[in-house]
Amino acid sequence: MFQYFITVVPTKLHTYKISADTHQFSVTERERIINHAAGSHGVSGIFMKYDLSSLMVTVTEEHMPFWQFFVRLCGIVGGIFSTTGMLHGIGKFIVEIICCRFRLGSYKPVHSVPFEDGHTDNHLPLLENNTH
Repeated sequence: MFQYFITVVPTKLHTYKISADTHQFSVTERERIINHAAGSHGVSGIFMKYDLSSLMVTVTEEHMPFWQFFVRLCGIVGGIFSTTGMLHGIGKFIVEIICCRFRLGSYKPVHSVPFEDGHTDNHLPLLENNTH
């Protein structure tokens, strides 16, 4: 037994070159072997079932104006620049934390050793202001 299910949809097509009323269709097929001895019953034949859709599809072609394309392009480029700037800033921050912890002040020596000038760290002594 062969069964064919045909669906037909009315369609209006509007482009810059053509305007037409047409139909779209889809076909689904099903095949079944009928063998009464094996318990498969049915009528042998070719059956076609039509489904005519009550809804209409309208296809319209519209082009985007150049100014709208340009605005969208500028938005994409600006988004790329801002995203890479943020990623660069985050990466720089992470590198400073990992590689430059001495400068950030998170590293403190276990004991302090006095230097020759009497200071306990490696900072320079304050200069005296000479006001004349």
